[in-house]
Parts: sequence; C-alpha cells; structure tokens
Amino acid sequence: MENSLVNTPESVGAPESLRPFARAKARLFGDDPFLLRTIGLCVLLVLLCAPIFGDLWNLWWNRYGFSHGFLVPLVSLYLVWLRWPTLRQIPVEPAFVPGLLWLVVATVLLLASEVAGVLTTGSLALILVLAGLVLLLCGYAYLKALAFPLAYLVFMTPVLDGLTEPLVWPFQLLTANMSVAVLQALGIPVLLENSTSIILPTVTLEVVRECSGAGLLIAVLAIGLPLASLTLQAWWSRITLVLSSVVIAIVANWVRVAVMGIYAQAGGKDLHGPYHILQGLFVDWVAFVFLFVGAWLLGRMEHDAPPTALHGDGKGSFWGPVSHGPASNRAWWMACAMLAVATVALYAVDGGTTELKKELATFPTVIGDWVIDHQPNDESLVGLPDADESLARTYRAPDGRRVNLYVAYTKTQRQGKELVGMETAPLHEKANATVLRVGEGSVPANRTFLDKSRRPVPVTFWYHINGTSYADRNLAKLATIKQAVLRGRTDGALVLVSADLRSGGSEEPWKAQEEFSAAVFPLIQEYLP
Repeated sequence: MENSLVNTPESVGAPESLRPFARAKARLFGDDPFLLRTIGLCVLLVLLCAPIFGDLWNLWWNRYGFSHGFLVPLVSLYLVWLRWPTLRQIPVEPAFVPGLLWLVVATVLLLASEVAGVLTTGSLALILVLAGLVLLLCGYAYLKALAFPLAYLVFMTPVLDGLTEPLVWPFQLLTANMSVAVLQALGIPVLLENSTSIILPTVTLEVVRECSGAGLLIAVLAIGLPLASLTLQAWWSRITLVLSSVVIAIVANWVRVAVMGIYAQAGGKDLHGPYHILQGLFVDWVAFVFLFVGAWLLGRMEHDAPPTALHGDGKGSFWGPVSHGPASNRAWWMACAMLAVATVALYAVDGGTTELKKELATFPTVIGDWVIDHQPNDESLVGLPDADESLARTYRAPDGRRVNLYVAYTKTQRQGKELVGMETAPLHEKANATVLRVGEGSVPANRTFLDKSRRPVPVTFWYHINGTSYADRNLAKLATIKQAVLRGRTDGALVLVSADLRSGGSEEPWKAQEEFSAAVFPLIQEYLP
C-alpha cells in the first residue's frame, strides 16, 4: 500500500536518502515544529543556567527546610499542563520589543549573579528569563495565563529568606517559651534560661535558628497555595486553608520541641543527626496532613459551582499552539541568539580562581606587642567552615589580654560557600557598625556578640574584597558582583577578631580587639588579593 503520509516541503525537495528522516520529522512535529524549537531553547537555557541549577540542587539537598524545592518545578509543570488545552486556543502574538528588552535585563541579572555566585538574585533572574521567553515567543496573553506557574517557582529559591529572616529570632523566643509551657503543664520540671535554653534535670536543650520553625513555613506555603488554587473555588476558603495550615505548622513546632524534651527527660539520646531531621520534618508532615484534610472539608462547605473549563475545542497541533509562521520564527531566532550570546559571555567572563598573595601559614607570630599563644583557647570562633584557606590563632599581650584571630578566604563563591550568606548571617543579627583607626585613616567594621559555651563573646569583624574592607553585608555583596563583572573573579575573605570577657568595664574587650585589629589590618593586605 502506498504511504499515506502527506509530503511536506522538506520531504519533497530532499534527496532520496534524506526523505525517511524528513517523513519521521513530519510525523513527530507536523507543520509546526514546536517541540523541536523547545528542545533547542532548552539546551541553550541549560548551558546558560547550569551554575544556578547546580546551586539550587545543592540548596535543596543540603539546607534544612528546603527539601520541598525538588517538588516545586514538578508542581509548576503540572499547573502548566492543566492550562495546556486552554493555551492551545490562545493566538500566538510575539511581543518583540518588550519581550526582548525584558529578556536582556533578566539575562544580564542572571549573568551577574552567576559570575558572582549570588543564588538569591540568580534564581530570581532565572524565573524572569523564563517569563521573558514566554513574552517574546508567545505574547502577553500567554504570559498572563502562565503567571501563576511562573511565580510559583519562587518557592524553590532562597528569595523568600528575606521574609522569614526577621521571624527567626521572635520564633525562637516563642518556640522556647511555648515548649516550656507545654512541659510544665505535663508536670516536668523545666527552666528557661537566656531566652532560648531549656534546662531539664537531665539535659539542656538549645532552641537554635533551625528550631525556630520560620523556614518551614515556606514549605507549607509551597504546598498550600497550589492545593488551595486547584481544589477550592472561593477566595475565603483558600485564604482560610493557607493561613490555618501556617498556624498548625507553628504549633506543631512547639509540640516537636516539647516532645524532644520529654524524650530527653526519659533518658533518650541521639537528639541530633538523622533523627533530629525527622523531628524537623514532623512539622511539615503535620501541616501537610492538615492541608489535605482541610481542603477536603472546606471543599464540602463551599457552594456547588462548576469548575472553570480547562479544555479547548481541539484546534491546534498536539505539541503546541498555532504559530504565525514568520513572526514565530523571528521570535525564536531572537531568543536563541540572546541565550547563545549570554552563554558565551558567561564562560568568557569567568576568570577562574585567585590565589593568595602569601600562604596564611606564614602569617607573623608577633604583631606589635602581641605574641602568638599556643595554649588552646575555647573561645576561638569559626565563621566559614568550608573556606578554601583559613587561619585561626590566639595572641597574647604583655598584660595577659588574649585575642583570637580568624581569617577565612574563599577563592570562588557558590551556593553553600558564599562569603556573605547563611554561614555569616548570625554575625549580623546583633551587629553595630564601628570604625577601626588604622594609621592616619579608618576602616569600617562591625561589633557584635556571639554565644560561645552559653556566654556572649565580643567580636569585631569585616569583609575583605579586592583590597577593600566592608562592614555592611549588602555593600559586600555588591562589591562581589562588581568584581565578578569587571575582573571575572569572586574571591573574598572574612576577618574576625574576638576577645575574652573581663570585668574591667564594658569597653575593655572592644579596646583590646580593636587595638589588635588595627595592627593586623596592614598585614592582612599583604596576604589577601
């Protein structure tokens, strides 16, 4: 029987040896090769965003409270799939000028973030690039239809840390107080000390940042918002479901800490490690169960209403929307050219790693009147455990005062190894700006207190980037981005000086470490690039 496949222009003009390929292509893609174009764009997008994808994976896998990130892209794709029949009926009207401008701005932000190793802005730029591609290739109607699935991707990024970070300390206090109240109600003798230390007869539990439960709220919202959108019709029921699930998650965190106290009081061990992670996931499990049960109950309470139709009349190709030929081709070539140029620029700008001027091991053992003290000091602090190069020493003055010097140098910055990131965030919680007098000039720095062995330790610290010191973390971030764009490098260092607490006055420890810091600063310049 003669082949019934209709000859396409490609198959008619192709040589005999290539006609089977042309026929197979026609069977797969039809007259509108949407899938083929999508694959081409995806390849370019993966090449451009490979550093961001790697950092996001590292974030989801290693950081507490971010494991829901693995589900977010899948949920977003499912939301797109639900809208797909409707999308096929929307005419494609590429927005050339606004789409290209949007894509250029988003790509520049993405490049700057990738080179500087800033995941927060980089992950946000990734979402903006996707939105720019939709606007350029398909137009405003498509961007509006896909606004929620695209915006939902923000839950896989650390962008929302800016919302939860101010809640960490209040939630720590609230969790400690409510957990103590639960234990006291159960008749267990317990005492709250230093606001976050729960003292039991057999053990002391410390409510640290991760135990606050603030970060877990993002995971609850990441599941609650799409669930409310898909299963409920009325706005009042959607808002009720999401807000009540947040409240349940907060209360579940109090219960979790109280259960840990009961377990420890009963002689239980291994409060940390994998078991502790499971305790943390308990909060999410309780909230997720409540979400699904609450969605079912609220759905029954709503008035019966026909759901919004998500199907079309069957027109359009299976793989994608109906295109307008030359306009779609032009938009596709513009998008490919933009992504290709950005990818080349990314790998051309990356200048690799930068080595120290001198090895930190050769740092002087005598600095002015200060001499290295080989006796271990329990008050030594470490700020960046994953630094590429580090120095931790204790120095003693003739009058017996001791200070601890810590220098951490990172050759490049990636997720989990940022100079200004989650590892150094505790330094800024109680920090106040100060100035170090160095010779005839001054150097910006920070004063803060860190808890060590349940005692506050005074600390002076600053960031060293490209020969300049910064106290403000936002300025340090901007300096990193500037250095990455202009020099193709993202190295930098954290310099931290701590001192022993003494009873001679509140300014004495600051005076000791700031005097030492002023003597150290010129030497630091000889070692750090």
